[in-house]
Amino acid sequence: MTTTPVSLTSTKMNLGLRETEEWINDVLLPRADALARLRFCACLPHPVLPLGARLLRDSGMSAGAQNVWYEAGAFTGEVSAGLLAEVGCTHVMVGHAERRRLFAEDDRLVGRKARAAAHAGLIPVICVGEPERLGHAETVRYVRRQASAALDALPHETPAIVLYEPVWAIGSAQGADPHQAAAVLDALHRAAGGHHDVGMIYGGAVVPGTYSSLRRLAPWDGVALGRAAQDSALLDETLGELLSSRPVDTPWVRVE
Repeated sequence: MTTTPVSLTSTKMNLGLRETEEWINDVLLPRADALARLRFCACLPHPVLPLGARLLRDSGMSAGAQNVWYEAGAFTGEVSAGLLAEVGCTHVMVGHAERRRLFAEDDRLVGRKARAAAHAGLIPVICVGEPERLGHAETVRYVRRQASAALDALPHETPAIVLYEPVWAIGSAQGADPHQAAAVLDALHRAAGGHHDVGMIYGGAVVPGTYSSLRRLAPWDGVALGRAAQDSALLDETLGELLSSRPVDTPWVRVE
């Protein structure tokens, strides 16, 4: 099925409650028509998710979470997938590089979280990426292992997004080489195997021109935005680029 590219962002812990409200009202909602065409999802910290879901309702955009626990019960400080769905989330990130590094989350745990999200009706955004600049073959093996561990935990019919974001590119001025990224995309498709509803997007130092550069070599389904999502000028330029690109096949999302 042919659609425009897809996009999302994570605010991490960079915005407080009032700042999140101002960002949604002043930056996202005035661009709702364009962002809705990208099925844009804003992944927010747990305390502001109800606010985000309410503000984004009926805009064509959605609110997602940045983390989830894989079962219900006495897990103080954690949040279940069922609760995230109840407050209005549509997506949840699992396995972000910062959680793998700071909280020692391994591939097995990421797979459990992805499965829990899917069972609750959420779309898991499976984050993968090499921790440092590696050689071509080593990068491909590293990322494919991460993706396979999570995708193998999901039923084949489950919608999912794999976000390839090299750890060394997060917050930097330069992203992955398009040729190496193309090889990674091929490995991700192989890891997906029989999964039919998996979108593959790139993140890491995404600025205007990044998507076009990547798409010249490989059929990426979209990009995850960092600072470009909070800078009005950068966002306008990036939106123009994404929406003027040739449509791509993204079977995990349905055109209404």
